[in-house]
Amino acid sequence: MTMTLGQLAAAVNEFAPCDLAYDWDNVGLQIGDPAMEVERVLVALEVTEAALQAALDQGCQAIIAHHPLIFKPLRAIRSDSPAGRLQFDLVKNGIGLIAAHTNLDRVLNGTNGALADLFGLRDCEVLEPVSIARTYKFTVFVPREYTEKIISAIHRGGGGRIGAYSHCSFRSPGVGTFVPMEGARPFTGSVGKMERAEEDRLEALVPEKALRDVLTEVRQAHPYEEVAFDVFPLHEADPAYGLGLVGTLPTKTPLRQFAQQARQAVQEDFAHFAGETKWPVKRVAIITGSPGSAANIVTKKLADVIVTGELNYHAVLDITARGVGVVTLGHAASERVFAPYFCRVFAQETSMKSAEVDLVPFTKFPEPWKLVRQAD
Repeated sequence: MTMTLGQLAAAVNEFAPCDLAYDWDNVGLQIGDPAMEVERVLVALEVTEAALQAALDQGCQAIIAHHPLIFKPLRAIRSDSPAGRLQFDLVKNGIGLIAAHTNLDRVLNGTNGALADLFGLRDCEVLEPVSIARTYKFTVFVPREYTEKIISAIHRGGGGRIGAYSHCSFRSPGVGTFVPMEGARPFTGSVGKMERAEEDRLEALVPEKALRDVLTEVRQAHPYEEVAFDVFPLHEADPAYGLGLVGTLPTKTPLRQFAQQARQAVQEDFAHFAGETKWPVKRVAIITGSPGSAANIVTKKLADVIVTGELNYHAVLDITARGVGVVTLGHAASERVFAPYFCRVFAQETSMKSAEVDLVPFTKFPEPWKLVRQAD
């Protein structure tokens, strides 16, 4: 079955939902015609001249890149700037671009999962859970003889569901007061007179995607001319999604030896480690690239070492002071390894199994740093 660029972007979104990306990020389909058919796709850390040339040489119609080529709204696309030249060449050659950045960092089988797979980590779980399925607590005030009807209305709209249970709600009795003014058509009472009504405060959980339908159904079933209701956003973390991961090594390993093994796993010439050489390492926290403030949550109780791309001086001092080792592999080195892993696991997604699309990994992203040795 053939696949369009738009369908490919939708499949990437199913694998690593765009809603998971940070607000400052820019992910999803960035360049290309959604209706264009794709047969070969290059998977790479970012779009560089080398990556673009590889896509052309391999006959790829699209690139899935971890680092977005477009972060901010464009004022111009000019070939006399590095990023502009790449954007210009992608458009000129009809190559689509899909970015999966921090959303890919926040799924277990994303960038961190690739590194965990290389290390042979077991029992991996999310390091810093985040919310993806936004839910609301919907509260409506209803005359008691209509409470059951409103519960049914909430259900029809897609609310009031918890796990395998439907029509879930909570009610508490109370008294509502109101004065119908001129022009009002009250369900009960008279214009100009204070009225009291025996009411139930009815509460139910409603997923974001069902909120509009629930409001429509409730308004149609409610007897009042003006329906009084509240909508409260809930921010419950989902343990299935989040930044970084924590896993367990098959055997306990001294810190220096583990750092050496990590360096070899990503095929890098050098890496840095901090902490005592012989600190035992069993539990490993991984945050590829640059972890930012997420590194602050890694304690000795949680992990023996944190593996990342890069960390600043004070962050390293703070982490080692907590008795946790640090291994920095280099930003590119920690993330470029995602491409072969992503091609393997993404190809197993339901939407990809029936698609006639070849995924081609590209990993030639050297670290920009060079070592100055004493002998030099």
